[in-house]
Amino acid sequence: MKDVLKKVIFVGLFLVPLIPFFVSGALFFPFITTKAFAWRILVEIVFGAWLLLAAFDREYRPKRGPILYAVFGFIAVIGLSDLFGALPSRSFWSNYERMEGFISLLHLGAYFLVVSSFFKEVDWKRWWNTTLVASAIMVCYSLFQVLGAIKLSQSDARVDGTLGNAIYLAVYMLFHIFIGLFYMMKEWKNVTLRWVYGLLIFSQLFILYYTATRGTILGLLGGLLILALLNLKNKENPAVKKLSVGLITLVVVVIGGFFLIRDAAFVQSSPVLSRFANLNLESVKTQGRYFIWPMALKGIGEHPILGWGQENFVAVFQKYYEPEMYGLEPWFDRAHNIFLDWAVAGGVVGLLFYLSLYFLPLYLIWRKGNVFSSLERSILTALFAAYFFHNFFVFDHLISYILFFSVLAYIHTRIITPPVEKVSPVPRTTINIGIATALVTVFTLGTLYYVNIKPLRANTALIGALQSVQRGDHAQAVKDFQRAYEQSRLGRQEVLEQMAVYTPQILQSNLAIEERNEFYTFAKEALLKEEDILGNDTKYQLITGSFLSTTGNLDEAVTHLEKALTLSPKKQQVYFELASTYLSKNDLTKGLSILKDAYELSPEYYNAKEAYLLGAIYIGDVNLENSLIQKFNEVEFTFSDRIVSGYFAKKRFPEVIAILENRIKLDPANKTVYEEYIEQVKNSQ
Repeated sequence: MKDVLKKVIFVGLFLVPLIPFFVSGALFFPFITTKAFAWRILVEIVFGAWLLLAAFDREYRPKRGPILYAVFGFIAVIGLSDLFGALPSRSFWSNYERMEGFISLLHLGAYFLVVSSFFKEVDWKRWWNTTLVASAIMVCYSLFQVLGAIKLSQSDARVDGTLGNAIYLAVYMLFHIFIGLFYMMKEWKNVTLRWVYGLLIFSQLFILYYTATRGTILGLLGGLLILALLNLKNKENPAVKKLSVGLITLVVVVIGGFFLIRDAAFVQSSPVLSRFANLNLESVKTQGRYFIWPMALKGIGEHPILGWGQENFVAVFQKYYEPEMYGLEPWFDRAHNIFLDWAVAGGVVGLLFYLSLYFLPLYLIWRKGNVFSSLERSILTALFAAYFFHNFFVFDHLISYILFFSVLAYIHTRIITPPVEKVSPVPRTTINIGIATALVTVFTLGTLYYVNIKPLRANTALIGALQSVQRGDHAQAVKDFQRAYEQSRLGRQEVLEQMAVYTPQILQSNLAIEERNEFYTFAKEALLKEEDILGNDTKYQLITGSFLSTTGNLDEAVTHLEKALTLSPKKQQVYFELASTYLSKNDLTKGLSILKDAYELSPEYYNAKEAYLLGAIYIGDVNLENSLIQKFNEVEFTFSDRIVSGYFAKKRFPEVIAILENRIKLDPANKTVYEEYIEQVKNSQ
């Protein structure tokens, strides 16, 4: 039995490097959920096997040490933060888009326990080389993206591999560059291996460049500079001293040279180089970090000790939202700085424990008499420095967490490896083997079912519902939406969001009236049922209010939308929906007043300006209408289809014709199209 358990653990751990390649279009958020579910299932199986192995053989039990304490101290503190945070359920389960939460931390902790207790130095060498081989495969896949043979997952030109995000691929390459360097230096005397590792590192650098991820590339340069500086006085290997001087020279020349040519035409025309060349204070002011970092600091100040709990940055975002953010993404759920993210989630205590995962290993590897060579210490230090800098501008994800915890486990294993001695197994009897096996089996199967199988069913049901709606199979969509909602807590808010969006379409389908009414009742009750859990979430209140407004429950809609406005008093999107609901109630004065408030929050916001003008058109306030028209430039006003539709709805056909005639002057290439529209308008009079 012991040999079987060891094989299960060994195979499971060596499958981990394949996780980055898992993508299935059958799942909602395929690049995230496929990897996360595969990872969790793998960890749960391996952890169950390890529990049994450790129960009967002391050799495989956890080895105590500072890093072990730091890892589980961090998990314990974040667990407390989640328990007493803004929304414990969301903190525990997270959602499909992120697949993190406390459940993810528990799996990382379980993985750390298994790999640090099971692997010996020879296993680590094989494992790291396995993940380097996997990174080589990722390089090949990404190279095809660079060449255009494989379509990018993102809309821009940044390479993302099978990770679905250029930033995720960048940090994946960052880790493997340093791991490759680590083993290249260990195998330096083997010329063949030196070239193999060297070519791999070069190819990883090439792909990292094409991710165009500025923070990661700058982190790499900083890490390499630190590596070189630490080895200027390397007494173990004189050749390394010379390489260090060359590396410092190279980094300085690259940075200085780029600074001198940053305005050159070929730099400005490059999708990658231009991102660095045009980085300045003014460009920073147009990015989300310029707004959300101060928000995060305010959130930390409000709950400084244990924070808000994981996945609750949205509570900070909605409370401190600034109207000037209208041009950015509508909902930020991360601070885009991992240190601010953990400070928001776990307070100062959580942040300190997280920082200990960086500084404690560094202290231990540099401690006098350590088992690491000077070169090994400097490479690991450079890796931590580069990763630290990278994380200052982004947030972690599953793959980077796996690599980070693997490095921590490796250092922990090297530091606390006891002298080789015969370890006697725990005395065992048939009955205690049977009982332990039964308990672990029940625990593992139960975890697999509730943590993975049920959420997977919900996820596939949701994607099935969306596909059914698209192909017009509304009867199947109804069944899938109901299954998705009832199966699992994980992803429920996303199920509700999609159901709220598509319910009006289902209600207008050719389903029998009884089936439509039944589904409407189900959808409405499902949304309202979440009030106890998501009641303080602006997005939930907005979605619920919009759903109720769209389906004719105007008074109920107002209640939810006004609560959303209370939770996020500067969020223009809430104002728009609330104003629309009041206009639908024929309370024109109230609706226009709300549109005015939205406009005054940020007068330069085009959508707010346009909505306010439309309100004036619908209510018939000509003076206000004329004054607002002056706020538009000619192109904005002339090519607004919503303004044209507003005039048409109010049967103000001369204004519609005048706008269309002006379009002909400004866009003569489409003269025929506009003339056809004009003819249709004239026929409508």
